[in-house]
Amino acid sequence: MTTTDPTPTAHLVGLGYAESSLGEVEAAGFSVSPTPDGDGLAVRGTCPRCGGPTATTYRYGMPGLGTKGLRSWFAGARTRPAEAADPLRSEAHFCECGHAHPGMPAEAVFIGCGADWRIRSAP
Repeated sequence: MTTTDPTPTAHLVGLGYAESSLGEVEAAGFSVSPTPDGDGLAVRGTCPRCGGPTATTYRYGMPGLGTKGLRSWFAGARTRPAEAADPLRSEAHFCECGHAHPGMPAEAVFIGCGADWRIRSAP
């Protein structure tokens, strides 16, 4: 699935860091594609808070993509793409724009503005 937003947003690099839950946002501007190594899916888009480009990789066999436990992982029974959940709508997303926004704490897990959101499911 690929969707694009026709109106690009400027990255607000001066926006201060704030842990902000934005709730559900529209899927426009986000896309899902296989990773180059074929072992997962990449969700790419634009942070709805700071406007920066953000990308997250979800590996097959990890929570959210159909894991069946460590035993099946080591046995080579990783979940195939057709069986995997849709990470675009099933996962919480965090700003990973890669810019250390002003006031970002040193212990922050994701380098970005601090926003998190979920992608609204299709009706």
